[in-house]
Parts: sequence; C-alpha cells; structure tokens
Amino acid sequence: MATPDRNSSAGSGRAVSRRTVLKSVAGALAAAGSFAWDKAPAIAQQREIHFLLNSNFRPLFDVEIRKLAADYAKLGGVKVTTEFITNNDVPGRLTAAIESGQGMDLSVVQWNQAHIFADGLTDVSDIVAATGGGKIYPWLRAANEVDGVFRAYPWYVLCSGMTYNKAMCDKLGIVRFPDTYEELLVAGKKMKQAGTPVGWCLGHTNGDGAFGNYPIFWNFGAMEVDEKGRVAINSKEARMAIEWMRQFWADACDESGMGWDDTSNNRAFLAEQIACAYNPSSIYLYARSEAKADRDKGDLKTAEHWDTLANNTRHTLGPKGPAGRWHLNQPVNFGILRASPNQAAAKEFMRWLVARPQWERCFLAGGGFEQGNSPEWEKQPLWDADPIIAPFAHIPQYGRNLGYKGPYNRASAEAQSKYIIADTLARGIQEGPDAALQWAEHELQLVYSRA
Repeated sequence: MATPDRNSSAGSGRAVSRRTVLKSVAGALAAAGSFAWDKAPAIAQQREIHFLLNSNFRPLFDVEIRKLAADYAKLGGVKVTTEFITNNDVPGRLTAAIESGQGMDLSVVQWNQAHIFADGLTDVSDIVAATGGGKIYPWLRAANEVDGVFRAYPWYVLCSGMTYNKAMCDKLGIVRFPDTYEELLVAGKKMKQAGTPVGWCLGHTNGDGAFGNYPIFWNFGAMEVDEKGRVAINSKEARMAIEWMRQFWADACDESGMGWDDTSNNRAFLAEQIACAYNPSSIYLYARSEAKADRDKGDLKTAEHWDTLANNTRHTLGPKGPAGRWHLNQPVNFGILRASPNQAAAKEFMRWLVARPQWERCFLAGGGFEQGNSPEWEKQPLWDADPIIAPFAHIPQYGRNLGYKGPYNRASAEAQSKYIIADTLARGIQEGPDAALQWAEHELQLVYSRA
C-alpha cells in the first residue's frame, strides 16, 4: 500500500493590518462597559456577523448553537449566521479568509492552529480572563496563547479513548479490556482472527489521524522534539514504538485504516465490522440517538438493534506504555478574524456565547462528546447519569501537547497539519523503523527550522 500523501490542507496565516478598525473597536468596547451574561449588549444592535464552524459528530450540539444564535438575535438584534462545514475543510477556509481579508467574522480554530493563524486573529485575552481563564487546562491554554496573547478562545475539548464491543470481546474470552499496549496486541490478535479486527486510523484526517498515534510515541518514551525544540524523533524509544505498531498492524488491525477519515472507524464499528477503535464517544452517542429516533417513528425492531449495540459499547482509557499513559486531546477553539469589519459585534457575541449559561446548554446538548475547558466540567452530573461514557470525564487530565516535549507552537501545529506522526507510523509499517525515522527526522527538521 502506498505511503499516504503528506501534503496538508492547512496553510500559514498572513498579517492583516486593520488599524482604523481596531481603533474604533477599542473605543466602542470601552463605551459598552459590562453587561449581564443573559443579555445581548446594546453595541450589537442591528448588526450581522458570520460564524464558521465544523459540523459536529454530535449533531445536537450544532442544533443548540443555531438555537443560541437565534436567541442572541432576539436579545440584542444582531443576526448571527452560522455556517457548518466538514472538519477537514476548516483550515483551508480560514487560510483563504485571512489571506484575502474577506469572509467570516468568527471561525472555529482547530488544535493549536491559532499559532499558524495568529497574525490574522484578534486578541481575545480579555474574554479569556473574564471567563476564568486561569482554570483552563494548561495544554488548552497553550494551544491558543501566542507570545502571551490569546488569539482564539479555548472553547471545548474532544477526547478519545478505547471504544469496544463488550459482547464481541466476551465471546473471545476478553473479559477485561487491555490496559497496556502489549495486552492490546494479544487481544487484538484474537479480534482479527475472529474477523472483527481493531479499527485504527492512519489516514490524513483532522482528528483520528492524530488521536491514537501521538500517544504511541509518548507512551513508549519518544518525542518529536526536546525541551529546546531540537528534533529528537530518531531515538530508540521511537523505534520501540514503531516495532510495536508494525506487529499490531499486521496481527490485529483492519489494514484499510491507512486510508480512513474521521468517519471510517465510526461506520465500521456501527456495522459491527470491527471489535474496537480509538475514538471519542461519538459512536456510542450515535447509536443511542438512532435508537430514540426509530422508537419515535414506531420502528421498534430497528430501535432494538441500536439499543443492543449501544448497550454493548464500552469505553476505557487509552493503553499504557513503558513510559506511562498520555492522551492527545483536541482543543476546539474559535477566534475573530482581524479583517472582520464587525470586530465589536463579534467580540461581544463571543463573550456572551462562552459564558456559563450558554456553554452549559452546549455541553448538555453534546451529551459529553464536547467536554468543558477546565476540571470543573469533569464533575458534572451528566457523567454519573451514564456509566458508559463516564470514563471520558477525566481523560483531559492525561493531556499532552502536540510537539511534546517542546513548546506548543506554530511548528508543532504545522507538523500535525502535515500528518508527519501518522505518516511515520505508516512508513514504519511499510519500510521499517530506520527508514521511517530518517524520513521523520528530515521532515521535522524542515518544519522546526522555520520556528
């Protein structure tokens, strides 16, 4: 199988100068003063703003965002147009808007791409500070803080863990799901021999192309760069990680995973073609929602199928390796484009949307798929109400940054957007660890030499 194309759809932001607009915004914000969190401000009267977001794997979250936009229009008279596109299309749209100086007023900013697009995004440090910014997970703050300035708001987190079909595992004698990579290899062999392998993504895709793959290196003790930003991928620890992955891929995995996108493992699990996957809670939540929809339509037979699948779904932490257990959690942020002519209105909408009453509506609508930006949200009743998704509550505590042990900077964002880590594993499977690590070392040196 050919090594995947390494080219990324994400680009570099270019400085956008809007001094006149920024001066007028500063004056307008000063005049606006403070306002109640449940009221849209007078400054937003009779304005219109455009908000670009990624389509969510939990559609009810998107529905709630649209409801909130409508509520804001009723409160203050500002029309908020929401546009939802696929995850993988967001970086390209954001690049085009920043470089052309035209497009949306606000945009979702994925991962730590605020470091890539910093020159084209407005400073929102005041909003972060006003909404308890000091309590936000450190790795989530670092994803958005560029040279001491927040270029996007750390909105929420997507966490992944092992998602498995308990009924399938029970039949194979896997009564306790593996806790380590070695145990996962043993169990995965049984799964593949039974015709329901492990679903693991090595494709060029925004979420699953990173979620499970960075931790493989970390948990074996490897790193992209050291504390000073020097490339350190070509190490004995990285060789151990690749050797494990080569065996795991051959013995346990669905080998079509090199071409998967963020939907592939969801579809395979829901079709009962795989016994487990490294994924957020979207698979389980989808099965639950389909069961409810079919019951509401009176299709009890199909509803029973979805209920059975949901009831057999379980989640647990990602595997532990020789160097510990770490997760790559995805920051989902949003920012205001510096080129926007509606700076004041956009900023006031952001301030309103991220306040607790509005975020709590989003959190509950998401059912735990979109997790809060601080430890406070690990203690919500939602987790106690459904033990199947409860393991996700504390996964943020295991978070590490892209580019660990180095700084969470533009270079680490670029390396992720070019899928260098996923491709290193793919090349390792196909060509062996030496060739893969020599390639990775070269690619990372090109990226970090520009940092």
